[in-house]
Amino acid sequence: MSSPQARMEAMGLSADDFNMSGSSITTQEKDKAQKIMDTVVRLPDNRTCADCSALGPRWASMNLGIILCLNCSGIHRRLGVHISKVKSCTLDGWKIKWAQWMKENGNKISNDYFEANKPSSKKKPDDSTSSAALEDFIRAKYERLEWIPTATPV
Repeated sequence: MSSPQARMEAMGLSADDFNMSGSSITTQEKDKAQKIMDTVVRLPDNRTCADCSALGPRWASMNLGIILCLNCSGIHRRLGVHISKVKSCTLDGWKIKWAQWMKENGNKISNDYFEANKPSSKKKPDDSTSSAALEDFIRAKYERLEWIPTATPV
């Protein structure tokens, strides 16, 4: 189980590859990337939001490689782009390398890493979870990194 950073490096990507400012995307690249993203959101592991399990999510944290619902995407935006870079899966233009990254990752791989040590007593949010509790869960998961795998001593 590796971190998103390690998976990026394995694909030959760096955090700078996800810089959205000043990036131009040709129509041809946008169309190819959109076909990939259409596939990504239909993958079984991505049919529910990575953070609250809402059905039919259509937003993404492209650097984390996850698919999100509208509500959770708003919380991710508040985390800041140094943690989560949010884009619409359908409304925004995607570069092919961003879409490929999403295809190679997804909610299960990301959740396996970010929730590796989540106590079973810590329930994953659902549609009955308050907004404050949902935001606290997301901040614990991605900002405070409370449940990521711990390094084993050598």
